Amino acid sequence: MTLITHAYVRTADGEMRTLDAAPPRNDLAGPESWRVKVYGSAAAWALGLTLLPSLATYDIHAEDEDLEVLEREVQVLLGNAARWPEIGLDQLRFRLLNILEAVRLARAEGGGVYLG
Repeated sequence: MTLITHAYVRTADGEMRTLDAAPPRNDLAGPESWRVKVYGSAAAWALGLTLLPSLATYDIHAEDEDLEVLEREVQVLLGNAARWPEIGLDQLRFRLLNILEAVRLARAEGGGVYLG
């Protein structure tokens, strides 16, 4: 299985409408194993992350102030990508940039980001 990320907005009837990222960005956030191997790893906790490590247990719906937390934590992972030498830097970076694009889209439309 694969982790996905996308921005969404809530419609008037409470449904979530997905906002698609423009190429080269897409909705890929890594293989399912990254829930614990990257996002919920001891290295992520050691970096002081709190929101992304919760992905080890459940999916994330980041809205409002959690968008700021999500963006900051993804930036921290980008700056510390060398902590996961078994994962190709380009592969990790591409997926983290997909999450950042979802954050950008969510802010532009007043929505949130799904990661799971």
